[in-house]
Amino acid sequence: MFRLPLFFALFVICTLILQPSPTYAAAEVGTVTRQQASATVVRKGQSRPLQVGAAIYEDDEVGTPKDGRLEVTFIDGTKLTIGENSRLLIDEFLYDPDKSIGTAVLEAIKGPFRFISGNIGKMANKHVEARTTFGTVGIRGTDFWGGPALGVYGILLLDGVIVVRNNAGGRILNVSGTGVNLTGNDVPPGVVAPWGQKRVDAALASISFK
Repeated sequence: MFRLPLFFALFVICTLILQPSPTYAAAEVGTVTRQQASATVVRKGQSRPLQVGAAIYEDDEVGTPKDGRLEVTFIDGTKLTIGENSRLLIDEFLYDPDKSIGTAVLEAIKGPFRFISGNIGKMANKHVEARTTFGTVGIRGTDFWGGPALGVYGILLLDGVIVVRNNAGGRILNVSGTGVNLTGNDVPPGVVAPWGQKRVDAALASISFK
């Protein structure tokens, strides 16, 4: 007479074990607001095309082909633009204005990009950085460009303050129009110096829409 309750208990346990785990939808962190030519996003291992108005999520890797451009506007107003033949991973993004907390971690895998910080740069407790092939840019409420220009990889400050650092050292940039060259993680960032109009124009052209 104890078999039925025992069988029922085993049935309930097996049902709970085999029941699929609940899935949680990732939060939208931004939107594609401008696009030139085609663009793609790699999300959960799958590549799909992008278009203006498409949602962008944490862990998305966005990319462009030749002649491509893509602008993403994040929920705090931050704008990210990438140029042609570029790939950039949105590693982390958290914006909580009620607690004045903000986190944005980007990984520029390939190609030129421009970052203009929005309200996240005004947070009291913030961690905002862009990781590049040769170093990391710490962002304090800033407009800057990164990537190759005239055959040299570098970081150009357009407004605000940034700290460029790698395994070998670091530089603080606080004058608009100055930049540093980056040649390797084990080579200190170059001396902070004005780039000159020709190189600045080349850098901005790499992410400008036609």
